[in-house]
Amino acid sequence: LEFATGQDSYLNKDDQVAKDNVAYQDLFGGQIMIVLFTMDEGHTVVDLASGENREAILRATEAIEADPNVESVVTPLTGLEFSDNLIQNAYADPTQKAGLPTESIAGTVLQRAIDAEEPGSEEQVLRYLDQDATACRLLGIQNPLIGAEQIPEDRREECEQPGFTANPGDLGLDPEQAVLTNPAWVDFLLHDNTGEIRKSLRTFFPDDTHAQMIVRLEGNADVETEGAGAVAVKEVWADEDIDGGSVLVTGAPVLLKDINDYLKGGILKLGGIAIAIMVLILLVLFDVRWRLLPLAVVLVGVVWAFGLAGYLGVPLTIVTIAGLPVMLGVGIDYAIQMHARVEEEVVIDRAAHPIQETARNLCPALLVVTFDALFAFAALRFAKVPMIRDFALLLCIGVAVICLGSIIIPLATLGIREFRSPTTGRDFREGALGRLTVWLGSLSPRTAIPLMAASLVIFVGGIVVEDKLVLQTDPVQWVNQSSQNRKDIQTLEDEVDSSSELGTYVVADSEEELFSDETIGYLHTFTDRTLEEYPDLLNRASSIITPISFLTDIEGASDVVPTGEEITKAYEAAPEAVRTFTVADTEDDHALNILFTTRPSSLDERAEMVNEIRDTVDPPGDVRATPSGLAVVGVGLLENLEANRVLLTYLSVLFVFLFLTIRLRSLVRSLLSLVPVLIAVGAASLVAFGLDLKLSPMTAVGGPLVIAVCTEFTSLILLRFLEERARGLAPQAAADVTASRTGRAFIVSAMTAVVGVAVIATSSLPLLRDFGIIVAMNVVVALLSALVILPPVMVWAEERGWVSRGMIDPAQLGDRTHDEAEPDTPDLGGAHT
Repeated sequence: LEFATGQDSYLNKDDQVAKDNVAYQDLFGGQIMIVLFTMDEGHTVVDLASGENREAILRATEAIEADPNVESVVTPLTGLEFSDNLIQNAYADPTQKAGLPTESIAGTVLQRAIDAEEPGSEEQVLRYLDQDATACRLLGIQNPLIGAEQIPEDRREECEQPGFTANPGDLGLDPEQAVLTNPAWVDFLLHDNTGEIRKSLRTFFPDDTHAQMIVRLEGNADVETEGAGAVAVKEVWADEDIDGGSVLVTGAPVLLKDINDYLKGGILKLGGIAIAIMVLILLVLFDVRWRLLPLAVVLVGVVWAFGLAGYLGVPLTIVTIAGLPVMLGVGIDYAIQMHARVEEEVVIDRAAHPIQETARNLCPALLVVTFDALFAFAALRFAKVPMIRDFALLLCIGVAVICLGSIIIPLATLGIREFRSPTTGRDFREGALGRLTVWLGSLSPRTAIPLMAASLVIFVGGIVVEDKLVLQTDPVQWVNQSSQNRKDIQTLEDEVDSSSELGTYVVADSEEELFSDETIGYLHTFTDRTLEEYPDLLNRASSIITPISFLTDIEGASDVVPTGEEITKAYEAAPEAVRTFTVADTEDDHALNILFTTRPSSLDERAEMVNEIRDTVDPPGDVRATPSGLAVVGVGLLENLEANRVLLTYLSVLFVFLFLTIRLRSLVRSLLSLVPVLIAVGAASLVAFGLDLKLSPMTAVGGPLVIAVCTEFTSLILLRFLEERARGLAPQAAADVTASRTGRAFIVSAMTAVVGVAVIATSSLPLLRDFGIIVAMNVVVALLSALVILPPVMVWAEERGWVSRGMIDPAQLGDRTHDEAEPDTPDLGGAHT
């Protein structure tokens, strides 16, 4: 068995989103881990750039980069280094220092921005004033005798004059002061002339008290590799401290690792809880010899099921993990029915060959209900989400092999027992469970028409409100809310207002086309427009373009679009880590990445944004731009879940209806079996709507599961009713005898079925817990509907001859009102049927 929590579990390989994400990760790496530095009161992020803090970051960076599961690392120091290079490196040769600031990349870009304004215009004045402020700050930094915010006295008066237009290039930079270990120089790099963190650095420094290291893990890695990378980052920082601050390491990969770890331990925990409760139910309520035999049978069946699933390559996912308790709850019903019927033949009917009689009378019915379940689960194979299709396949395999085991093992085991030590016991028809089942089905047949009408109304009502039900689409709400990693994610959201990444990778056939004026101009506008259009969903953007774009962004001045040449110069001056993060070159493609940081939000809120970006992004020429990243993958999952979630339930009803119509050779008998099902399906939607519940995405599998459990009961009841009619009992007597004889089996198996689903509600993952609660509630409604509503409707229909018609020889029908146990004459040739 293999565990799968990667994108292949919830995206189809031929989905465009999946293809785009594979291409994106091939180019730029996989998921990101965030190392968040939070400074204590009295300290700022400037303190990270020097002393022991700087050494700690450098040590950690070196250790993390050495891990084979890590693609690249950018740190706050990387961001400062990039800014320093833009200010100090020459535009003519970005790998060398400039002689004067005006000859640097930043100085050249700023001068072009001034020249781009209309001479004497208000916009140009604003740019000159900004240049003045920069000059004054540089003067303060280069003087080693005074503080960073001070100006030499011989220039102070000039700096205070609005008309001061001294060229900062005339001043030069003191190489001993303009260094990254100098807090004054770091302060200058960090803050613009208004005192705010520079926009180009907000990816690394969201504010004055927070900074971020970003670690991108290996691209397109499996969850084990990704988890190993996440653990490596956490372990490195567990050995490092920040003076005057704290360190938090978190990210989506640690949540995925939590889920993966839970799958490996949680499946055993859920199964263990289900088994423990089933043992209690069987010991207390199932009054037979060897009362734990059905549990042993279903355990063998489950081993067969999961072993076969592993052999066939069906992966365990966050959905298929639910298959263990579900198969335990649904599958044990077969063994309970078989065990109870053997003792019924021995104790009540005194059959000469109880094993053969059980096999002849019950096995056909068990095969019918098995196919009921198979057809109900088969509808899930039409789901858009791979892990739901895998869940359907697992359940189909499980139900089939458990049915096989429930026929072979109890008959063989009890056959040996009865041969060696025949059962002697009291007549159990008047037992508490038998009386309870008779009472549940004791409504008058005159209520049949109102009950059928009510079932139709409830079913239609469920259809009407189904589209109004809301899915819980915030992925963070699907995981264990009390785990430390979940709390760390919440801290990240609270502290820096970010939760995920939305990447847009831009691909061109050549580097010249990628860095052309047209392409760069379009991407500059695209970035600004996207941030402006979605302020509630996006808070920051970063790329190789944004440092130059933001450099000339002065409030009140014109928008100056960077040129392809300027971005090329910036790229050449960028540290290697920044290059790896933002630009990728392969033999066939040249690409750059525009990374948007998303605010905390739900998937449905992001879906509209992502789809609009995908539909409207249109770079010039042959350049292609594609949204991708974790946010887009999440939107793809949501769209797959919502694509046919409602249809799956009604498709399941249709499949079961068609099968029963063919197998029972009657439209009436098929509809009778489905009356309780329609009530259960409709009531589930109405209750959820009435209570304003947010449904788990896993509820897509809940409808077919309820249908499978309910039709199992209705089919067994209907077929046993026909068997009693063939014995000559009147319709009402046949219904009562069916209830009294099978009462203990039905009640016990109903309880185990509910337990099998309800135990999922003990999961620490809300995604599973909510599924367990809602589906368990639906199963209870379904089973009560089967035991309460089906008997009077069935009797009403049989009084008109509709139920037994075509199934029983009229000569066998009678009007006896008492259950008279008579030994059956051995007739193993089949004539008795």
